[in-house]
Amino acid sequence: MHQFPARKAAAFLLALTIAVPGCTAMPAQTATSSATQNPSARDAAAVSELRSTLSRMVKQKQIPGAIVRIVQNGESLADIRVGFQDVEDRTSISENTIFRLYSMSKPITSVAIMMLAEDGKLSLDDPASRFLPEFEDMRVYSGGTLEDMQTVPIARPITIRDLLTHTSGITYHFTGNTPVHQYYRKYGVMRDTPVGRNPGDGAPARSLDQLVERIGKAPLLYQPGEHFAYSYSTTVLGAIIERASGMRLDRFMRTRIFDPLDMRDTGFFVQGTALDRFIVNYLATADGLEAIEDRNNTDYKDPDRLLDGGGAIASTAEDYLHFAEMLANRGEFRGRRLLSARSVDAMFLPRTHVEGLGPEKTPFGYGFAIGDAQSAAAGMQPANTYGWSGSGNTYFFVDPDHDAVALLMTQVLVGADSQDRTMLLRKAVNKAAEALIH
Repeated sequence: MHQFPARKAAAFLLALTIAVPGCTAMPAQTATSSATQNPSARDAAAVSELRSTLSRMVKQKQIPGAIVRIVQNGESLADIRVGFQDVEDRTSISENTIFRLYSMSKPITSVAIMMLAEDGKLSLDDPASRFLPEFEDMRVYSGGTLEDMQTVPIARPITIRDLLTHTSGITYHFTGNTPVHQYYRKYGVMRDTPVGRNPGDGAPARSLDQLVERIGKAPLLYQPGEHFAYSYSTTVLGAIIERASGMRLDRFMRTRIFDPLDMRDTGFFVQGTALDRFIVNYLATADGLEAIEDRNNTDYKDPDRLLDGGGAIASTAEDYLHFAEMLANRGEFRGRRLLSARSVDAMFLPRTHVEGLGPEKTPFGYGFAIGDAQSAAAGMQPANTYGWSGSGNTYFFVDPDHDAVALLMTQVLVGADSQDRTMLLRKAVNKAAEALIH
């Protein structure tokens, strides 16, 4: 599998923060749109402009293709599909194309934790070590190099709440180059993913339990509750879900979230005929796009792959739209209640701020960035909305005040020299959504 070096991975994390991420003419069937039955001229213009922007990015080889869905009160305001699922063989993107969510897996796992809290299986103030004895007696980096590292005991245990807000002190191997990050890379405190791997890194963990064990032995970057650090915290929540529920993570997600939301094409695996709908994974390059993973070399086929609730779920636009609509409707989807309105509201309250991934501090709740005046002015997320994104440049937000959702699905990893793609995509989607949502 192609590796996306850590030096580039740190840059593409800007796309994960909401406040910071010669071609022939397009065939007619690769670009479609629909809007409300009687769209105003402004609405029609907004849809047309967004479609044109996305089509232009495909022609310029900035993205392979994209789907954008904007929905309010159950009505489709925009349904746009442009470009290709496979640029090389010219397979058009379809409504059934399956995308790697990467970090857009995290909101799903956060919802699962809130379900278990409602079930009385756990409390957000429980120490993680209640379910993960591997997290007892953890230590925190205090100085020195990788070879001569000093650590101190944790001042208090990591809680489930810390994990939800990424204030646990855990990190990712690709978000920096401190001695803690070096430790993660040397000792394989990571899962097998093209994001952030370097030659010479230790062998990645092969199972969720093994990764949790390695995280438990690693030094924390900060004391629990002290700072935001984007991390494997949500991955750890997946392990807690397994141990608190007594179910494998994929089974819990299927039973409690995917089936009730009619998310038939969502999960940790893409196998059999579904591989024909799996989009090729691309890396942004100076020349356009480089294919780095396709249906023939993807670990999504592996029944033993690591079940990472923080970054390893795949889904279609329609499926993820169902999840987002449930959130916009405060926990209910088509008459089925998955989560109480109170729990959804709690997830959307500001608990901390995203730090270290961009120039600004963005309010952050339980797994969601919270749009404010600053993010709106930058064109990165409308105010009073809640959302997140993935390293493949997927992005969504929900607007509970207007029962509305905006969703972007594409598949291109970007580095520091390609951040303009993320900015252009985000601004185009947000501009259209703000024009269409009333």
